[in-house]
Amino acid sequence: MPKIAAPTVAEHREMIRTRLIDAAEAILRDPSGRLTAGAVTSAAGIARNSIYRYVDSVEDLRTLVVDRYLPDWLTTVEAAMQAAQTPGDRVVAWVRVNLEQAAATGHGWLMEAARSQAPNAAVDESVTEAHTGMRDTLAGAWSDLLRAHPDRIPIAAGMTVGILDAGFRQLDRGQPVDLVIRLGATAARALVGSLTV
Repeated sequence: MPKIAAPTVAEHREMIRTRLIDAAEAILRDPSGRLTAGAVTSAAGIARNSIYRYVDSVEDLRTLVVDRYLPDWLTTVEAAMQAAQTPGDRVVAWVRVNLEQAAATGHGWLMEAARSQAPNAAVDESVTEAHTGMRDTLAGAWSDLLRAHPDRIPIAAGMTVGILDAGFRQLDRGQPVDLVIRLGATAARALVGSLTV
């Protein structure tokens, strides 16, 4: 039986798998990094030929890294929106918390990680579900807010997404996090005010 570095084989496998995911994440966060079996196993400190005992492919590691962040990101946004007092507060929370999550995880590298060099249905599905879920929660807030003006909902949602995208770009450029979040929330609040008069 091979030597293991944990009390059980299952715990050993999980420990090695976590090291592989950690190594893949470090590589994906590095703008000059290339996600290859050799790079991952070297960073994880395991033999190159043993990687496939823990994952089916190197691209699976990309999926596992992305999945470390997207579910919690969505849950955090949804919780903030549920805690908001009014539909307008929900719109502002949607922008603010998405920017907070982007700042905490590093939006740019995460989205780049999601853009697989090879077709990867699992990553594509995770990202598509995340974007769809986020836009649906936003549309729901605007629908509640603009019941008297349903024709404004697509414009309002599109403008809100534009505010968020601009905030993401500023965070990715290294602009001050607190300022970007404050300006994003302020812009969302102004949009709510201007569309509900």
